[in-house]
Amino acid sequence: MQSLNLVHQLLDDTYNPPSKSGTYSLKHSMHGNRVILKYSTIVHFASEKSLAPQVEVARDQARQLMKERVGKLKKEFKQKTDSPLKYDDIGEQDNVELIQSTSNSPRKVAYYRYTQTLDIKD
Repeated sequence: MQSLNLVHQLLDDTYNPPSKSGTYSLKHSMHGNRVILKYSTIVHFASEKSLAPQVEVARDQARQLMKERVGKLKKEFKQKTDSPLKYDDIGEQDNVELIQSTSNSPRKVAYYRYTQTLDIKD
């Protein structure tokens, strides 16, 4: 239980969010011994063809940010406990949710969301 509490404390960035520009959000939630990292951003596109490259860029950014965040978590956990953080990567998933579209304008706006789930071992 103490290691899960420490993981939560190390991930908590309520007063120091990772995105200073506000172009994306990176948050976490914990459910038992599972940590769910959530990335979200907004993408603009005119057609389905233009959406695919933007989703790839957003996915790459999400993966890079998650990798950096997990690396930082592992390093800080090791410093606090003198033992490595053990976890299993359960998987990742992403989705695109259309939030604005009109027949008068070809421009569409959508949320891009990416989640990664880790199973913390004691």
